[in-house]
Amino acid sequence: MIQAVFLDIDGVLTDGSVYVDSSGNETKRILFDDIDAVFEMKRAGLKIGFITGEDNSFCEFIKKRFTPDFFVAGCKDKLGALKKILEETGLEKSQVCYAGDSKRDVQLLEFLPLSFAPSDVDNSIKASAKISLKTQRGHGVIKEIAMHILKK
Repeated sequence: MIQAVFLDIDGVLTDGSVYVDSSGNETKRILFDDIDAVFEMKRAGLKIGFITGEDNSFCEFIKKRFTPDFFVAGCKDKLGALKKILEETGLEKSQVCYAGDSKRDVQLLEFLPLSFAPSDVDNSIKASAKISLKTQRGHGVIKEIAMHILKK
């Protein structure tokens, strides 16, 4: 039974785009359905974690907004990061799942018995995930994952 859900940020929580205004300020888009899905999983007793290659002010916003149980930023070895978390917490890989959308996620997607990839990623990434979702990056990916895990 799944006890912890790990997510990439860019391309899973967001649509993977960076919006830049005329002053050079970057912003990103998050769907409210996905925000609600994170909190629904938390209310159901699941631990939430983010493992991302980014390390910036947006990551700080995510930490503050979601208060995840696990947060790894600036991570170039996502599989190594998750293995360390498993070792420290005693969680088994069968008790966690992960959603990712890029080549940096492939090893982790392949490692876990339950992993997800959005529908609009490269076929090689989809092939690494155990489940290819119906939703595209940033368009309800986390909501679909929550529905799958919570069986709704």
